Amino acid sequence: MLHRPELFTAGLHLSFFPLGDALRSAVRDRNWEKVDQEFRLLTQSEGDLFQFLREFHDFSQIEFIISLRSAQNDWEEDGIWHDDGSRVFAFSLSLTESPETITGGHLGVRRKGEETFLSVPTPSFGEVILFLTGTYGFEHKIHRVTAGERIIIAGWCS
Repeated sequence: MLHRPELFTAGLHLSFFPLGDALRSAVRDRNWEKVDQEFRLLTQSEGDLFQFLREFHDFSQIEFIISLRSAQNDWEEDGIWHDDGSRVFAFSLSLTESPETITGGHLGVRRKGEETFLSVPTPSFGEVILFLTGTYGFEHKIHRVTAGERIIIAGWCS
């Protein structure tokens, strides 16, 4: 059941999910194990993030990774356009406290086969970009970070 049809207008929707001070501290301390533990709880079916995302679309499970992209990485490059297969939708939940220090790292979202795309800069801590996947004819990519560091939780709902 679809609860928020605006997600389907452009293929993406920007929202906010409140994250606690303990999680902010874990990110500042670069305690990725603690961040991972917190998100394992948040993404379980009874977790707050799971319930929040269910307001946008029905799904039964969430997969996620901590994604750290930095201009300091020798391997940093533009991502490729892809559609995340059969997943219903995806999200990028920002753990970045100072997105104004980042150059690049935009999320591009477009309909498959189109050249034009929406480009969304890295949002602030707690802001979340929800976007449709190949199931709905959309694809996306992350552009190269050329200055600063982009920290997000990348997640997929299926």
